[in-house]
Formats: sequence, structure tokens, C-alpha cells
Amino acid sequence: MLKNLKKYLPLLPLFLVQFFTWLGLFSLWIYATPVISTYFFVAKTPGTIDFESGTTWVGICFALYSFLGATFTFTLHKILKKNPKYGVHALALLFGGIGMISMEFIHSKWLLLLSFVFIGIAWSSISTTPYLLVGEMAPDEESEKFYSVFNFSTVIPQAFSAFFLAFITKNLFHGAMMKTLFTGGIYMILAAVISLIISIKKKKIG
Repeated sequence: MLKNLKKYLPLLPLFLVQFFTWLGLFSLWIYATPVISTYFFVAKTPGTIDFESGTTWVGICFALYSFLGATFTFTLHKILKKNPKYGVHALALLFGGIGMISMEFIHSKWLLLLSFVFIGIAWSSISTTPYLLVGEMAPDEESEKFYSVFNFSTVIPQAFSAFFLAFITKNLFHGAMMKTLFTGGIYMILAAVISLIISIKKKKIG
């Protein structure tokens, strides 16, 4: 049993990167609608015209980062072939963290689109690079098992976020959801730092 678990140890550093990455993403996905509706459209309660306008704008922002994420993937694959994957991933996550943090300092819904451009760059790497890294780690005959174990790097942060984010929003930030979103950007940057450290260590070993 212990021997079977040991073969998955190379996944642990990536799990750590994934944990903070997805903690940041869930901060965005859970709180983007109330934050954007409240802070950018001054909506006081759900169901109002302002809140509906905010919700519509969230849809536009999410569509933008999803489109950019998918489009940038073609360029990303070229970059990944010539550069260390953990290093490239670190830079993309840094962009994502900056995009999330920037929301607290802007007041225009149009500038908000720029924040989501940065998030789109991060999303391109988040949806691509970790899977390439797992493919490099996994022996050919064990690839399906490695990918199955890797799925926990999304499930665990999701389960943790459901309780943790609500707890800090209520007890630490006293309902100020923008601060939760800001903190989500910090989690993303922390994931970038960890990914960069891994890249540097791999370079020294190599």
C-alpha cells in the first residue's frame, strides 16, 4: 500500500501549486457576481436592475477570459516547448493574481475587462500546463492512474473553499466580499511563487 502511494510523490509539488491556484479561482467564481454588481454597478439588493446589469457584465467578463484562455493556448504550447513549464506556469499565474487584485483599485467596468484579460492568460495555463506536467511524470503504463490521482488537486480545494471562503468572508472580512476576491488574487500569486521555486530547483538539478 505504502509502495503504491510513493510512486505518486512527484505529484505533491504540483498539488501544492494547484491548491492555491484553485482556491483563488473559487474565490473568483463564488464572489465575482456579488462583487461586480455591488462595487461596479452599485446594486444594493439582488433582483434590482443594477444587480441584473452587474450579472450581465459578469457574464461578459467570464466569456472574455474563457475566450482568451482558449485562444492563447495555441501560443502557450509554442512557449512551453522552448521554456520550463513550471516557470511559464508561474508567470501565467502571476498575471491571474494581478488581474484579481486589480479589481479593488479600479472603478470602471471597462477597465474591469483588462483585469479579466490577465485572468484569461492565467486560465490558458491552468487548463493546459498542469496536465502536460502530469504527462511528463507518469510512466506510460500508469498515466490513467496518475491523471485520476491528479483530479484530487481540484476536488480538495473545492471542498475546502466551500467552508473556508465563507468563513473568512463572514468572520475576518465582515461581509466585505471584495476583500475575499482580493485575497483570492494573493492565493494565485502564492501559487505562482511556489511554481517558480519548483522551476528554479528543477533547473539546478537538471
